[in-house]
Amino acid sequence: MRQRNSYSRIIQDPEAWQQLSKGKKIQLFQHCVEKGITSFLIDLSGTQSYTHDLGAAFSESGLSRDQVQIAACPGTNLTEEQAIFDRVDEILELLDTDYLDLLLLDFDVPSEVLLSAIKKLRAVGKIVEVGIVEKRLGEKKAFLEDFPASATLSAFSFTPAAVKSLTLAEAASEGITQMIIPESGDWENEHEELQKAAGKYNLRPKELLFAWLLHHKAQFHAVIKGNSEAIIDSAYKAFHTSIIEEDFKKLPERL
Repeated sequence: MRQRNSYSRIIQDPEAWQQLSKGKKIQLFQHCVEKGITSFLIDLSGTQSYTHDLGAAFSESGLSRDQVQIAACPGTNLTEEQAIFDRVDEILELLDTDYLDLLLLDFDVPSEVLLSAIKKLRAVGKIVEVGIVEKRLGEKKAFLEDFPASATLSAFSFTPAAVKSLTLAEAASEGITQMIIPESGDWENEHEELQKAAGKYNLRPKELLFAWLLHHKAQFHAVIKGNSEAIIDSAYKAFHTSIIEEDFKKLPERL
């Protein structure tokens, strides 16, 4: 088990794979890694559900556990040590693995309980790193100064105002990995300036916003969902599109 992890800039949440056959899940695991997407997120903080053949699919994919990083958010309402231990064990069983690279905490627990649970989970090798779930990007900056977290997970709604505000985000910190779940609507496809800018790079408007996010100085790690190779390929294409610095800076102004 590695001591310190490097997460891929694109992270796959496989929740939408639940209706797929095990064979298709195997193909998607393999396709993700082929495209450099080696980090996977299991997020139990909402209504998401994951099928138990997910771990079997990974085991049969031919991929090594050392090739991937698994992050998991165990959800809320876990106020006692045993509840935390039980949920971690549930996730490990789901994924047919013996450790998590990153445990993302999203619940209010007395600090002594939380720190004790983390220490015990690390001692038995069930987790490597710890992160914090933020409702809004950067809201727990002060908390992180005293808490031994190495990553954050936040949702980000792609609206013109939000993109403009994100331009003020600080450059990447060496100690904290910032993971973002980007959420978008349909406004992008109706925005003429965004369509023009995207067309210049042979991208769709949503792909350009995704590319802009991944090229940000904060070095965000973006979470994708979906259950097809096309969605993986779209994210890969956006990430590997080189945006001219002038266009990168002017994009928020055009929204």
